[in-house]
Parts: sequence; C-alpha cells; structure tokens
Amino acid sequence: MAPSFDITSHTVCVMDASGQLGFSLVQRLLQRGYTVHASIQQYGENPFNGISADSDKLKIFRSDPFDYHSIIDALRGCSGLFYSFEPPLDQPNYDEYMG
Repeated sequence: MAPSFDITSHTVCVMDASGQLGFSLVQRLLQRGYTVHASIQQYGENPFNGISADSDKLKIFRSDPFDYHSIIDALRGCSGLFYSFEPPLDQPNYDEYMG
C-alpha cells in the first residue's frame, strides 16, 4: 500500500478555502505554482468562480469538518495542510462536539 503522504508533492490542501483567510491563501499558493486542493464547506458558495488560475492547479472539494471521509478525500495526494475552518454559522463553537 502506498503511503498517503508524499514529501515530493507540490500539492497542498486549504481547509476552509471559502473563508477570507483561506481564499487569500489559495490565491497566494497558486501564484507560487502549487497545486491546491481547496476545501469549501458544504453549505457555502464556491468563491473561486472568477479566479484566474490554471484549471489543473486548483481542485475544489466540498467538505464538512465533522465528516472524516470528506476530509480524507480533500487531503489525498497532498504534502501539506492549511486548516482554517470556522464554526458553522448555526454553531457558536465546537465545544459540544469535542471531548
């Protein structure tokens, strides 16, 4: 079985790329030549419709921070992760889910 982490890959994942910080980070990484797996939250809109980037360099995934499989799908083939998920709009924080 092949390892899930590839140190030579220039592919990174940004979770949540639909937020202001995540969106800016995706733009910077694309400018520097990285392939980016942009994970956006299930209920959010796609903020990348107007972004100018090589279509092979940007892959968009809809993920839920509480769904293991959606996160694994976005991370597959990546050598780095930038995590910036914010609490869902209807949840003040994650405390009730932790522990």
